[in-house]
Parts: sequence; C-alpha cells; structure tokens
Amino acid sequence: MNKQSRILLRKDFVRVAKSGFYFKNNAIIVQCDTNNVDRFRVGFTASKKVGNAVVRNRCKRRMRAATEIVLTQFGVAGIDYVMIAKKATAEIEWDTLLESVHTAVIFLNRKISKKNADTAN
Repeated sequence: MNKQSRILLRKDFVRVAKSGFYFKNNAIIVQCDTNNVDRFRVGFTASKKVGNAVVRNRCKRRMRAATEIVLTQFGVAGIDYVMIAKKATAEIEWDTLLESVHTAVIFLNRKISKKNADTAN
C-alpha cells in the first residue's frame, strides 16, 4: 500500500470515528466512512491500553499486513478505513486476525453501500 493510501491527519481519524460505521470483535475494531478521494485510505491506531510501545508497534505491523492482503481484494474506492488494535491483536493467530479483518471489511462495505443507496433515493 502506498503512502497516499494512508490516513495521517487527526481530523480524518475523528471524522471516521464520528460517522458511526464500525465493526468490533475480540481481535480488532474497524471504522469506516466515505471520503472524497478516488481510492480507499487506511489508518492504524493502537492506544496505550494495548500495551507498551513494542506491543503497540507489533499490533500495527500485523494490522498493516492483514489489511494489505484484504483491502487489495475487497477495498472500495471512496472509503476511509480505520483499524484500531485491541489487546488480543498482538497474540491472536494470524489466520484468525486475517478472517476478522476480512469479515469487518465485507460487513462495513455492505453497510456503507446501503447508506449510499438510501441517500441516493
């Protein structure tokens, strides 16, 4: 994923959080909202509740790798995704993390497309 596909500004993270579209399970929280760009963008965050700096960085590396795999196939242009680490993100099996990200992205894509269809009518 290139640098242009990353969310880096706090205002974008806040906008996505306020949108109300999210998916939460024991491994990860994923939030999304529409953007005015012709591609999808992704942001990653891990709070101090997750652990020390080593654990937070490991969580973000794992989320980046899982997101790279999932969003290249299922990412929708015009959507911002924010991945939030939980304590389990660092220790969970790789296949389970991958499945969690996949399930979240599919769920949120359906929710956003339904919202867009409702506002179009």
